Amino acid sequence: MTHGPFALREGVTAPRPTGSDRTLLLECRLEQLRGALDEARAEADQARIRLAEAAAREAGETRRLSVLQDEVARAREEVAALHRRLEHSEALRAKLEGHLLESDAEGEAQELVRLRREVPVARERIAASAQTATQLRARLDELVASRDTLLTRVVEWQRAVREGDTEAVDLAEFIGSLRRAVLDLERDNALGERREAALREQLEQAIAPPALPPPTPSPISPLPPPADDLVAALAAAQNPQDQVELLLRLGRRSGGDAAFHAVRPFVTAEDPNVRAAAYQSLGRLLERDARLEALVRRGIADSNPHVRRRVVLAAAAARGLALRPLLEPLREDPDPQVRRIVDRILRSTPWDPQRTEADIVQRAS
Repeated sequence: MTHGPFALREGVTAPRPTGSDRTLLLECRLEQLRGALDEARAEADQARIRLAEAAAREAGETRRLSVLQDEVARAREEVAALHRRLEHSEALRAKLEGHLLESDAEGEAQELVRLRREVPVARERIAASAQTATQLRARLDELVASRDTLLTRVVEWQRAVREGDTEAVDLAEFIGSLRRAVLDLERDNALGERREAALREQLEQAIAPPALPPPTPSPISPLPPPADDLVAALAAAQNPQDQVELLLRLGRRSGGDAAFHAVRPFVTAEDPNVRAAAYQSLGRLLERDARLEALVRRGIADSNPHVRRRVVLAAAAARGLALRPLLEPLREDPDPQVRRIVDRILRSTPWDPQRTEADIVQRAS
């Protein structure tokens, strides 16, 4: 039996924890569990992002693999054709040499000389095709190895799903939602193509619209008259859906000042779908034009997130734009999809300090 100032006297028991102490302990434990749950959710989000990136890489590698396979097939066909042509040339040369020895026909001699000149060229083409085929085979082997690695990772993930891993189950649900979204986009794309075909038939069958009066000349920026039927139909269209279809069709045709001046007024349209289509069309018409930067700056300040997404994609598809100073403010955009698109574009855009300094000096001047 212990003795001392902290020893319990005989007949005195230790105090039992009260209800408040138990509540405090349970709250502490609950906070710990909440922290662990938040960490698990963060890890699950990171796993979802990694899986989405892996799926995107797999799709890209698959597309590149199919392209390389087509190139290898074409190279093989070309090599086989060259071999057949070479054999035919050799046979024809032997035949012509025999005829040349028997008769001194001038035409046969010229044909023989021509064929002898073609033989080295054909051999060089065969050698180049064989070298290209070798390089394509090596690239094909690399893509097949990468595909095998991705498939192995997918099999491991499926095994984790079968074993009841909660993160893998969450990833499976996320992939299912992505597949449903892809199917919805494909369905919308098919509907849009059908509407475009119907509208094209209506435009082809319709009577040409009446000639519009010439615009009043302005000393600042004179607008040219409509250059073709598409521009005239866009000027006469009143339905927002028709305007969207015509704007997209104008963006797919060759550029020109007439199309630019016809599309530009629609960036201030009331319907956000019309504004988005106008920015997308201008992005294609002004792909290498300096006027596109001012339009992009105006479009990323639009109040509708759908319009801002279209403007960001149009800027990313253009050439010659300094994307980082243009899109950097959109990292704090209120729309999460806009932030996600901008973040992905900026991550894929190399950082160029000299170009950035030049852009800053240009904006300051």
